[in-house]
Amino acid sequence: MNSKMTICVIMADMTEDYRDEYIVGIEKQANRTNCRTVVFSMPLMAEVHTNNEESVFSLIDFNRYDGVVFFEKSFAAHKSLGKMVEKDIQRKCKKPVVVIGKSDIYENVFSENNRSSFEALTDHIIDEHGCEVVYFLGGHAGYETERDAGFIDSMKKHGLSCTEDNLIYGGFWQECAEKLARDIAYSNVEIPDAVMCYDDTIASFFITSLAAYGIRVPEDIIVSGFGTRNKINNIISVTTCPCDSEYIGRKAVSKLCSLITGEEEHLISRPKTSIITGMSCGCGNNKPIDTRLKLELFEKRRKEEMYYSNSSLEEMLYACDNMADFSKVVSNTDYLIPDKNFFAVCLKKDESTSECVYMTDLVREGNFTEFPSNEICPSSLSYSSIPENSHVLPLIFDGVLYGHAVTGYNDPLVYNFLLKRYLSRLSVAIHLIKNKKYRYVQDYSDALISGQIEDFANHNFVFVVKSGTMHRVPVENILAFESEGRKTVAVLKSGRYEIRKTLIVLEEMLSGCGFMRVSKSALINLSKVTSVAPGPDRTFEVILGSKAAVKVSRKFVADFRDRIGVT
Repeated sequence: MNSKMTICVIMADMTEDYRDEYIVGIEKQANRTNCRTVVFSMPLMAEVHTNNEESVFSLIDFNRYDGVVFFEKSFAAHKSLGKMVEKDIQRKCKKPVVVIGKSDIYENVFSENNRSSFEALTDHIIDEHGCEVVYFLGGHAGYETERDAGFIDSMKKHGLSCTEDNLIYGGFWQECAEKLARDIAYSNVEIPDAVMCYDDTIASFFITSLAAYGIRVPEDIIVSGFGTRNKINNIISVTTCPCDSEYIGRKAVSKLCSLITGEEEHLISRPKTSIITGMSCGCGNNKPIDTRLKLELFEKRRKEEMYYSNSSLEEMLYACDNMADFSKVVSNTDYLIPDKNFFAVCLKKDESTSECVYMTDLVREGNFTEFPSNEICPSSLSYSSIPENSHVLPLIFDGVLYGHAVTGYNDPLVYNFLLKRYLSRLSVAIHLIKNKKYRYVQDYSDALISGQIEDFANHNFVFVVKSGTMHRVPVENILAFESEGRKTVAVLKSGRYEIRKTLIVLEEMLSGCGFMRVSKSALINLSKVTSVAPGPDRTFEVILGSKAAVKVSRKFVADFRDRIGVT
């Protein structure tokens, strides 16, 4: 791999929040000191279970790397797994290791100075806005962080009351924000002058929750966040303070390079605390460049989403019958991953062998290459062309690990959310090809011709889109399909989800599975009909499940009577 040093980075989920900036700092400093980085990460850490994502760490051959950065802080949502991974590093790795977060094993540990930053932010709310009753919102009781410690420091410094009543815990997500908003609205707690939120996400949820009760921000209550990654609430800008994540990432690599080479550590200056004021505290004097950058990011996202939605990616992938077809589709669609200059898809054949089914400019369209399953890519092909910064992520669907993907970048970049979506689609397609069942509802016609309708019905499912992710749903769980403008939605007990098929196609595919067209815009599952009532103009109103109502138009009433047995 030439004379460059290579650093292994081990972390959990990349979530597009301030934690991603650690990776930017790591990669920036590594590139400045003639190092490559290979990041091993697990994109499903938000789930309660891990679906074997930890298997991606089995690809790490520590002998290939000159040092390791273990991002312990990223395992906050799954601490037991983080401890397991750290012990595995201790057992297998004989190279220098630095840790971002906390460690009982390694001495070179780095963490941001959020205590003084949060104290400065609280000082601003108290000094500039004259607040006296101030709450801290977020986190867990009994688990003190630098943020609530900084809040307490500021309150004591100003001689303000700071007891358990001021520290409102309840987690790191929406629930704690909604509960406090409800308690304030119902006067279950003293109405505060201001609420200092653990991060920008909680602040955004809190502002939205207050608005639902008619409580205005900042007129009634001042709110602040922390971390400068507000991506949820677009109505009001949140007063916040950036974490020094990039600095910590650079600092960790600087120390690691010193441990590897024996040379003096490169000194890096800690950035000054910078408070970004927004409308949530009433200042609202954001710098113009901040607005410009946000608009540029929004436009970039809009274009990426447009490319993605117009790509017909799902249609092409789910029509693949074999890996050669799959490889061809990937070669024609990997442009959907922005900013990358290298991409490889590697699948496990057995415990000892993997197969590279696609690699940028080297492997494609059926020209597959086998290699040992404990390697990232075929060494005969990849190491001469591997980029400065590589991210290794698992390919998993339905609890099965099929392999991994490697994405490379020449420049230090935060993880791109479209990559996660792209890999999830690849995982589904691989699952369908590997299982060789009637993979999608379009196979109904083939099953009908071959006389295998019963077998098809036993394995029938469709894919629906929820929050940008494809989910497999058994057809028997679907109440109805309805058209909404140019979209088609699947109606389930849990809600309405988009499906990438028209009603005409679905009607043909599912006619032998108990579905019937009842109007121009609806196709219902007859087995889910719980009641039928006469409607106006000789129509029927059908109730599906417990509450979903669908109208049977006059054109379809006669057929519906015959199918359902209604007189």
